Amino acid sequence: MTKETLNVEIEVLTGLHIGAGNDAVQIGGVDSAVIKDPISKLPYIPGSSLKGKLRSLLEVEGSYGVKDDKINKYFGPTPEYITSKKEDKAYVQTPTSLIFRDFMLAESERWASGEITTEFKTEIRIDRDKGTAQDRALRTIERVPPSVKFVGQILIRYSNDSELTTIKSVLQKAFELLNNDYLGGSGSRGYGAVKIKQY
Repeated sequence: MTKETLNVEIEVLTGLHIGAGNDAVQIGGVDSAVIKDPISKLPYIPGSSLKGKLRSLLEVEGSYGVKDDKINKYFGPTPEYITSKKEDKAYVQTPTSLIFRDFMLAESERWASGEITTEFKTEIRIDRDKGTAQDRALRTIERVPPSVKFVGQILIRYSNDSELTTIKSVLQKAFELLNNDYLGGSGSRGYGAVKIKQY
């Protein structure tokens, strides 16, 4: 089995929120912080978040489906897929073709110096009957601001050139779908528009 590395860039077009999963909220604090590297304290995009989003888009919008053989080979078989192959004597589980690394800030030194920082967006919930803000419905969301870029790698494991071409074609389709969707949370409210490309 051979490996090839794809260098990938993700540019944030509208505020990006991939949550850190806060257990508690301090009074006057942020209700939902972005995930950050525990050492550098800088935002990053987990490889698992990107992998899951691309897979979901391919299954829902890319006409592959959750039990598609290629998707389960490239992104890893789900328990449901393995169960569906239980009676298939020809099926052999192989290593997952795609390995997603975490995506780090392209200009981390500008973040470390404080030149670039995250933004804090305050939102409210509207009372549908009164048309006014609900009581205790104010929340503050941390976001990575537009124009920030993240860089990372996707490793491809393949058996032959034909398989490599097919995997790259599926990935390119996934990139196109993501460029017309969103990454992270609250995409229906304008968050997470990104431009992803190989460089």
